[in-house]
Amino acid sequence: MHSLWKKIEQSSLETWPALHSKKVGGWNIRLSDGYSKRSNSVSTLEDIDPDVTLEDQIASCEADYHKAGLPVVFKMTPFTRPSELDQQLHLRNYQIQDETRVQCRSLAGIEEEYKQYQESRSDKLSQLTYTIQEQWSEEWIKQASALGEWPDSVGHSIAKLMSVNTLPKAYMAVYQADQPVACVIGVLDHDYMGIYDVITGAAYRRQGIAKMMLYHLMKWAQSHGASYTYLQVGEHNQAAIQLYAGLGFEEVYRYWYRVLLEK
Repeated sequence: MHSLWKKIEQSSLETWPALHSKKVGGWNIRLSDGYSKRSNSVSTLEDIDPDVTLEDQIASCEADYHKAGLPVVFKMTPFTRPSELDQQLHLRNYQIQDETRVQCRSLAGIEEEYKQYQESRSDKLSQLTYTIQEQWSEEWIKQASALGEWPDSVGHSIAKLMSVNTLPKAYMAVYQADQPVACVIGVLDHDYMGIYDVITGAAYRRQGIAKMMLYHLMKWAQSHGASYTYLQVGEHNQAAIQLYAGLGFEEVYRYWYRVLLEK
């Protein structure tokens, strides 16, 4: 089972890319102008060069982030190599931040699940309409920024990251009476779809809209050849955890970041 989980972690590096990345002795240094730890952290899935000490390997990564003017961040997973890295970073004044659950589900049976949910909520959700774009647009970015209450810079940072990603994508928006109420991004990587930026407008939450939207997205992924889908959710985001549990997602592993506390 761990091999499947590691495959999901490797897929997530592809579906949520970095603007710049380079390999250093098995690790992947990811740099993206500071937007999101996902795209600005060291991925530590492979063993380092046996001729390089762990201390020198860490110092090399620190130098790259300092050169870029960015905080030094390592992404830690159950697959981190070497296994003692987390403790070594702790000793070097790295703080744990943003513990996150990675959840996954099979897409088998999604059509029937969707049909049953649609029938059970037809009285309240029948007026929803959906659009899927395979390329980001200014309109989608503006809608996402408004619904997520982001500054414009965040939406454009996401667009910039997605622009370097050549994988198939779905930018979904949900409308109620021509008013955008929710949106999400799905990114396909062969057998998997990564789900990102699930956003429901504050006035439209807890009405079943996000659940219906994700069913639509999962149907789209299955129609494009995916067999599994996965997402990441913050450890303390109980509303989202409850939503995903209701959609059949199960936790497969957790990750966290180690962030250097500069003196």
